[in-house]
Order: sequence, then C-alpha cells, then structure tokens
Amino acid sequence: MKRLAFLLATVLAVPAATFAYSQSAEAASVTGDQILEAVDKRAAAFPDQTYTAVMEVWRDGSKQKTLEFDMKMKDMTMQFISFTKPGDVAGMKILMTDPDTIYMYSPEFKKVRRIAAHTKSQGFLGSEFTPEDMSQTNLSKLFNARLDGKSGTETTLTLTPKEGVESTFSKIELVIDSSKGGVTTLRYFDGAGNHVRTQSREGWTTIKDQPFPTTIRMKNLKTGAETVIQLTDIDVDTVVDDSLFSRRTLLRG
Repeated sequence: MKRLAFLLATVLAVPAATFAYSQSAEAASVTGDQILEAVDKRAAAFPDQTYTAVMEVWRDGSKQKTLEFDMKMKDMTMQFISFTKPGDVAGMKILMTDPDTIYMYSPEFKKVRRIAAHTKSQGFLGSEFTPEDMSQTNLSKLFNARLDGKSGTETTLTLTPKEGVESTFSKIELVIDSSKGGVTTLRYFDGAGNHVRTQSREGWTTIKDQPFPTTIRMKNLKTGAETVIQLTDIDVDTVVDDSLFSRRTLLRG
C-alpha cells in the first residue's frame, strides 16, 4: 500500500464552514480573529453530517484515478470514512477521534494503525489532501487571523500559526465571499513564503438556510496536480451515534 497520509479537513469538515461578512460601517471595528471565530461557529451549525463523496485525482491534465467513500462526522472533531470504490481500496476506513488522533484500517491486513505525526503533510492515495487538512476543523484554535481588507464581495484574512502550533504552512490566506455566504478560497504558503497550493470551494447550495459547497478542489502549484471532491447525498438531520468513532468499529467488516 502506498505511503500513508490523508485527506480532508476542512474539506470533510468544511462543507458548513460559512460566514457572511457585514459590509456596514459597524463592521469596521471587527477584527480578523473575530471573523475567524464566526467562521468556526458557522462550521459547527450541523453537529451531525453524513454524505457520499467522489474523489478524482488529476495529474498532467489526465485523470489518474477515481475513489468513492462515505463520510460521517460528529461535532466537527470526530470523522469516520469508509472507502467503497474502486476494489483495491474498498473496505479501507479512516477514523479521527480528535484532531491529533487518526487511525486507518487496512482490509488487506485486517489491522488498525495510527497515522504517524510525521506523515501529516503527505498526500493520501495520490491525492493532494493530507492528514493536516483533515484535522484543521477549528481554525481559530490553531491560527491568529489578520483582516487584510475587502475587494467587492470578498474579505481576505491572513492566518498564521499560534505559538506552539505545528503547521506545514507559514501562513494561509482565507477568502470569504459574501455573495456565496462562506469561505471560497484558501491559499497556502510554505516556510519561504511561496504560494504552494490552493483550495477552492464551489458548487454552492443551501441546506437549512446554510450555504454549503458541494465541490472542493485542491491544486498543487508546484506540480500542477489537482484533486477534486464532489459531495452528494448530504444529510444533516440524522444523528450520528458516538459509538461509531471507535477502533472496534474499524475492525468490523
């Protein structure tokens, strides 16, 4: 099996991460940290989320592979992913019990192993998503936010890691588009200040009055590779049982 790493984060946790930034004069005193806290609050609007996803991995302008998985999430911090297609990954499962604890079940070896911290920046199954993305479900706890201004309907924040927080990136530029009702773009910068990848959120719809992106793209600006995730069968009404998020569940067929 290829080296481990993993997908979704904010993606798997991002769908409901929305915030409509006020354009009134009263908003002039709002800080970047306050806006980021509001983004996190909106992200937690649906404590229980279930959906099906199709993930396409593109390289050199050609689609290399397509994977399908089912996702269940609880309180933004617990995530359970079951791969269903293609056959060589069907039965693989990923469990996140908290942002620092992620496990993988391999049907080939029928074993569970914890994803090591040193792999957090590596792509999973050839994708551009990583374990670090998956664990960044509460950005205001991890980053300081500076309000960099507005252009039309877009508000831009620059996020830098808080003291003691380990991050692959020196900063992230986060764009909120009030015409969409949420975060539409995240631009990631390495330690040298180079813009190395971009996440885009598209296909916006409304679920229970909350804006919700159904397509997430992650583009690697160094290689040109891109991974696209499409969400369907989105369910925010069904309660996800806490008992799902255990190593015992991973071992079940």
